[in-house]
Amino acid sequence: MNITFFLYEGCTGLDVVGPSEVLGRMPNVELNYAAQWKGEVQTDTLAMKLFATHSIEEIQSTDILIVPGSTVSFLEILQNKKVLSWIKGLHGAAQYMCSVSSGSIILAAAGLLEGKKATSHWYSQRFLADYGVKIVRERYVKDGKLITSAGSSSGLDMALYLASILVGEESAKAIQLMLEYEPEPPFESGNLAKATKEVMIAAKKKLKEDAWRSGILTLI
Repeated sequence: MNITFFLYEGCTGLDVVGPSEVLGRMPNVELNYAAQWKGEVQTDTLAMKLFATHSIEEIQSTDILIVPGSTVSFLEILQNKKVLSWIKGLHGAAQYMCSVSSGSIILAAAGLLEGKKATSHWYSQRFLADYGVKIVRERYVKDGKLITSAGSSSGLDMALYLASILVGEESAKAIQLMLEYEPEPPFESGNLAKATKEVMIAAKKKLKEDAWRSGILTLI
């Protein structure tokens, strides 16, 4: 089975690394990392670099495509007709098209989510409405062969769910145990419904600071 991650400058590292750790532990799987050009790809925090093993021209079909989100760089991809055409072209033969965080907006811009149920990071869900998407506030949402997930950490949940479809629930559970993935965060602030107003304001401020630091226009 072939799984392709689409990489782009300013994407979020955890959106790629989390699902890779899960899906790469399935048997008989090949993980590819494709970008517009081979080589290093800088993540949005500037603290990590990923490596594209292929250019998108070299990947003309894949069983599964996973599109990561970003703080603001997804806005540039929305204007990239070459990338959007490539994503749309993979859709027909793919078993599943998946996204993490604001990556769902890229899928929507490629014309894959109109009239579909989907989710995204809480701060970027507003963009989905422009594409006729039925926004669902869940950790991950499956609609046909499209699976979208919320903020970066939910990519792990999405990947485990996808693994349960591909190799069975018991195997997915074994992968979860191998990773010892049992979230018990120290604070009840990881969900917009639970976070205080002060925490939400601080999070928005940090998002804007990260956007400016990445050298791309800030979120409004």
